[in-house]
Amino acid sequence: MPLTRLERLRRNPRLLFWGRALTEFKMLNAVVVLFYLHRGLDVSQIFYLSIVWSLTSLVFEIPTGYLADRFGRKRTMMLGAFLLVLSQVGAFLAVGFPAFIVVFILMSAAWSCFSGTEEALLYDTLKELGEEKTMIAKNGRLQSAQAVFKILTPAIGAWIASGLLEWQFQVDLVIDGMAMVGAFTVYFFLTEPRHVKDVTAYEKGIFRESLETIRREPFLLRAALNKILIFIVSFLVWRVYQPVLVTHGVTVFWLGVFYVLMEFVQFNVYWHIGVIERKLGSISILFWSVILTIASLVGVLITQNPVFLFLLFLFNIIFTSIREPVFADAVHKRISSRSRATTLSNLNAIKGFLDIPILLLAGWLASYSTNYVIMICIGICALVLVCFPIRKKDLAFEAIAKEDVLAEAP
Repeated sequence: MPLTRLERLRRNPRLLFWGRALTEFKMLNAVVVLFYLHRGLDVSQIFYLSIVWSLTSLVFEIPTGYLADRFGRKRTMMLGAFLLVLSQVGAFLAVGFPAFIVVFILMSAAWSCFSGTEEALLYDTLKELGEEKTMIAKNGRLQSAQAVFKILTPAIGAWIASGLLEWQFQVDLVIDGMAMVGAFTVYFFLTEPRHVKDVTAYEKGIFRESLETIRREPFLLRAALNKILIFIVSFLVWRVYQPVLVTHGVTVFWLGVFYVLMEFVQFNVYWHIGVIERKLGSISILFWSVILTIASLVGVLITQNPVFLFLLFLFNIIFTSIREPVFADAVHKRISSRSRATTLSNLNAIKGFLDIPILLLAGWLASYSTNYVIMICIGICALVLVCFPIRKKDLAFEAIAKEDVLAEAP
């Protein structure tokens, strides 16, 4: 007996979960920087490749958001999964800086297809089901999907590549590619939720409406800057922690253990973020995650002990990664469903503009010492606390898009 529309919609959160889990399979992640070094790159070039990623994101972020709003979130996510498959093929063949430029362009374009689109599909699914108040918990569980396989797969990948040999890296890449094919298949079974599409909206223009939404709600820009800058901090730390730990005597095996611990904690935090948010409060999570990030980075600067460095990097990555679901609920309340993906893409495009100068500076300083990169991270965290704070009244907002509710009523 065929499933009803509501039954198919109720599958969406689960399908999004497993699709995200497969795109985040990442057997190579525990040794990915070592893989780049093995294929002929140096640390500075790895940062410069991140600039390629950001430039590509600037080009594709807004068009993919419009594509999702205009032609469907499901189709856009399937396109993203297809591009990820191509990027895995490219990574298998790439040697040297120019070849990896192509790989990073494919990866960035792929993730632009998911940026904003995934959350938009989830929120509009919940809205059509009348369950949008569960967004924090549902989005937290969606975010936990990125850790469900990575609790083990990067550790297994590190074990496979323990000798840092070419064939070992290739085995990891093939397994990751198969996971991306699996993600494409999962996204094929998604059901597109209704989102408002009326004549007025298209005469006005989805893109223009998204900009008007950001202008009307200053919180959206402040929240985006707060979130994006701390994400950039986590990314900079991500790029240096593996060579730093190896330099201080940490073996490839322990890099795998690092990943197991990190993903295990992240999975449980994301899975239970609804309960954590109710007990601690959103403001406490957002504020203290930044304070603890600063403390862990200061610790990295002042210790040479490999055990302490291992723990400090572990805590740092966890602190910077638990903030996303808290932002999502407050942001989505302020955005009309008809331009939801485009508005999120416009906000996410800010990251590309911020990435370029920060990554250029970090890449240049990394050629002298990774400690300079850590100092940049501390400065960015302090800037967020002073210039882009999130206040309690910001998160007490009630959804305003009544026209969406009326238009989408059965």
